[in-house]
Amino acid sequence: MSNSAVSFVSSHESWLQRTRALGPMIDAAAAKNENATELAAEVVEAIDEAGLFAIMAPAELGGAEAHPDEVIDAISELSYWDGSAGWYSHAVMTGGAVAGAFLGPRAVNAIFRGGHFQRAAGQAAPTGTAERVDGGYRISGRYSFGSGTPHARWIVGGYMLHEAGAPVLDANGQPSMLIGLAPRDSVRFLGNWDVLGLRGTGSYDFEVTEQVLPEDFFLNAAAPVQQRGGALYRMGFMAIPCISHASFALGAARRMLDEWLAYARTKSRGAGMASGMQTFQHDFAAATADLHAADAYVRRTFSDLFDAATADQVTAAMRLDGQLATSHAFIVAKRAAQTAFAACTTRAVRDGNAIQRCFRDIHAGSAHVLNSEQALIDAGSVLVGVDGAATPLTREGYSL
Repeated sequence: MSNSAVSFVSSHESWLQRTRALGPMIDAAAAKNENATELAAEVVEAIDEAGLFAIMAPAELGGAEAHPDEVIDAISELSYWDGSAGWYSHAVMTGGAVAGAFLGPRAVNAIFRGGHFQRAAGQAAPTGTAERVDGGYRISGRYSFGSGTPHARWIVGGYMLHEAGAPVLDANGQPSMLIGLAPRDSVRFLGNWDVLGLRGTGSYDFEVTEQVLPEDFFLNAAAPVQQRGGALYRMGFMAIPCISHASFALGAARRMLDEWLAYARTKSRGAGMASGMQTFQHDFAAATADLHAADAYVRRTFSDLFDAATADQVTAAMRLDGQLATSHAFIVAKRAAQTAFAACTTRAVRDGNAIQRCFRDIHAGSAHVLNSEQALIDAGSVLVGVDGAATPLTREGYSL
């Protein structure tokens, strides 16, 4: 695979246009095998060739370093055609942003070889261990939910730093955590991806075998140092996953509403179609307004954050808005999915239709801790002034 992001950066075609052009092929592949645990190879190839995996990677490395609005366009459009394609892709996109902006030159030379992003994805939760050795770290660990890993060449892992068998504490008395990238051939994939929704994301459990990697392949999760790139990476370390997750919710919800409307236009109800019923018209209008509001909130919030980062004027209130916008996108998506699913009755309960697939994918995505009820509770704690309260996006560095 070419991973030719460079040739697309100067294209006159917008990110939305090039993503939308892939839609029918992605949709057909998803419908062909709903039980597949990975995206079809031709889907991965097409996304790769369009430069989408590198949309958030630094421009100096051949990525697009795109504006948040363009990222939202791309991820939401992928998620519209197939939730698994959107989720899988945003995991890899995030890997490119983190690796490109925060890792050292030796790592960048390997991961962006010849100006082409070799793809990185995994799980940053600190379930592995790292011990400092001369020039690097000895690591090992076992992880779950490795979204985007099936075709990744570099595998992300979170590691608790140890010394003499004990965790190393930072200046605040907290365990020190690293995020590191290991080469794929040193990782063993364990399967265990039999799930309700987002089936095609290949979010397998995996094990990083014991090995030593140079220091350049790691970043301090609590205080990552930006080494290249611009405002996109200064919004807050967790801003990029928030944009990614919110965009997935917006795209999947939009598809759910379109499928609901198509069903209502063909389903007999009394003397006419379901779309002619006032109850449908009321509920569909309310869901449409909700989705438009959520989309506008996400776009405005992350555009404001980007502008503030450009001027080095990011505030905690702006980051809190980013967390709220992400949570709100999932609230709206789940509400739309539940209303549409109930209205579509027996159509929705049958396997092999997009209504059911959207319902499953939206609810599977909402189970992620960044999109969960706890994230909203954390935001509420900040809003009411609880001492020490914070959300993943308002904290410095990596946090879930």
